[in-house]
Amino acid sequence: MSQLTHIYLALLLILYWSSDLHTQTERAYDLSLKKELIYSGAGAAIFSLGVYLKSKTPTLKISDLDLDDIGRFDRIATRFDSDRAARFSDWTLNCSTALPLLFLVDQKTKQQFGSILVLFGETMLANQGFTDLIKSISLRPRPYVYSLDPSTTLSKNDRASFLSGHTSGTAAASFFVARVFTGFYPDSKLKPYVWVLASALPALTGYLRIRAGRHYPTDVIAGYALGAAAGNLIPLLHKSRKKEKRLTMATFAGGLYMNYQF
Repeated sequence: MSQLTHIYLALLLILYWSSDLHTQTERAYDLSLKKELIYSGAGAAIFSLGVYLKSKTPTLKISDLDLDDIGRFDRIATRFDSDRAARFSDWTLNCSTALPLLFLVDQKTKQQFGSILVLFGETMLANQGFTDLIKSISLRPRPYVYSLDPSTTLSKNDRASFLSGHTSGTAAASFFVARVFTGFYPDSKLKPYVWVLASALPALTGYLRIRAGRHYPTDVIAGYALGAAAGNLIPLLHKSRKKEKRLTMATFAGGLYMNYQF
């Protein structure tokens, strides 16, 4: 719970003290204290529920499992158990969470970096909350457990296969960066490359999680979908809507033309 509190307070501090939130310059994303309290509070509630349910995970022995219960599509994952792939997947996840720092390179995004950080924090909190909640409900044993001694009692982490948290976290971060980049630079020629990177990085992470014997293919697919949804949705919910001018005026010979659009 303390970790959750720190995340929540950090979001509020960034919201209050980021100078770009108090300027009158045109912003790509609109933030407000009320809206951010709702989003971050909802994410915190989901996160807390997932943690609570995970603490109630019942014990289970490997001898109680049946390999035949695993579908053919997923069964390939039980053949793998690569520590190297697991370490590499940690690296791709960490790299993805550092991607928002690239917005410090350009002056346009640097001026609104505080807002970007708030949105990124909300995105990752929501994604982690849903990830933990789904894991604690499904309680699916990981692929590698089938190679352990049948008398082994599974731990909570051994029953956290569905869905892939590494994949969902990487997808949430990379798709968030792609969506925000598109919001700031809709006409950039780099857009296709940014989206290709956003799509490829979580796919690589998912592949590595399968090779590591930590997840089944369906775990990875579900994690990819969840992370991509979170990474796209949070920025879109905050997208600035330019107000159209309702009153237009024009002069012509001998008079003034006025039009008001309702």
